[in-house]
Amino acid sequence: MQDPDLAVEEIERRAADHRFVSILVLAQGETLLGRRHFWPVYRLAEKYKLPLAIHAGTQYRQAPSSAGWPSHRYEYYFVEAQAFQAQILSLIYEGVFGKFPNLKVVLMESGVSWLPAFMWRANKTWRGVRVEVPWVEREPAAIIRENFRVTMQPFDAPGDAKSVEDIIDQIGSEKMFLFASDYPHWQFDGDDPIPPNLPNSIISKMCVDNPLETFPRLSLAN
Repeated sequence: MQDPDLAVEEIERRAADHRFVSILVLAQGETLLGRRHFWPVYRLAEKYKLPLAIHAGTQYRQAPSSAGWPSHRYEYYFVEAQAFQAQILSLIYEGVFGKFPNLKVVLMESGVSWLPAFMWRANKTWRGVRVEVPWVEREPAAIIRENFRVTMQPFDAPGDAKSVEDIIDQIGSEKMFLFASDYPHWQFDGDDPIPPNLPNSIISKMCVDNPLETFPRLSLAN
């Protein structure tokens, strides 16, 4: 993404190979992903049904936290969700989904439990200052449910079934969840590839239906 023209060339070069099912970018780069110089990439992503997969990580072009450089990796790892939140807002408020309504964005290794509060606050703020972004005609939470997907590793929810149920209900879309294992990273959640206390209906959707809807090229790969 440091050179969108070259990114476009690479996407075109590999588009006919259905083993490629997404466009992988880092959560922290030099500029936010909603900026217009990235839009040629999103045009091809929509054309070839390649979701934009935003993975935790950085180009180390700026401090990973909003308040400066941390001293320890733990601090960097813990605040990674801030980068995903900034990218969501950038993609929505720059008008990416007005231009490319069928674009899907996958948040990989972002965590999950921060989404309800973030979606609520995004809606609240949009109602107050939407005069600044008149091209955003729907509530941000509605756009998130329609265009964003999230991997379920790490699943940073409380350990009881009722709390898990509440988080899923507050997110408001069972089609957003995708299976992920995070293997072989040493800090992944544990030996069980399925997060605990998930309803059976969520498990079947996140393992089969949702991946096939999000990555349609999976069904074409040989």
